[in-house]
Order: sequence, then structure tokens, then C-alpha cells
Amino acid sequence: MRKVKTIHDHHYKALIAELAQERVRLNISQEQLAQLVGLNQSDISKIEKCDKRLDVLELSWILDALRINENLRLQKIVQDFLGMPR
Repeated sequence: MRKVKTIHDHHYKALIAELAQERVRLNISQEQLAQLVGLNQSDISKIEKCDKRLDVLELSWILDALRINENLRLQKIVQDFLGMPR
């Protein structure tokens, strides 16, 4: 049986789509987000297109930049993705 790459998993893609949507909602450009988290704009673009896998440290940095501590909706999305109880 051939294993599907995790970057193509629908749960992963849904999380990435939510992060991109939140970035847009906050009126943060890819360039601004890249500067906040120490990546290149092209890295953010590749992450949002699922051409580059988001690692756990990058996820943490992006969540901080998207103000997860102030955003209950984003907290719920991440908790659901991680399978964490509320």
C-alpha cells in the first residue's frame, strides 16, 4: 500500500487554508508575515500553496504572528487539528 504524503492530507490542507484566511483577515501580507516569522515571502507562498511543508517551529511562529492568544476561533481550529480536548 502506498502511503500518501502528509502535505497532501486534507486535514493539513484545511489547517493551511485557515492560516492563510486568518492572515488575510488580519490584513497581513505574505511579506509582512514572512518578516514577522523570519522566513522569505516565497516560503509563505509555498506553505499556503502546500508546496512546502510547515514545520512545528514555523507553525508556532505563524500562530504567534496571527495573534492566536487573542483569537478563540483560531485556537479552536488548532486544538481540533491537534486532537486536543477543550
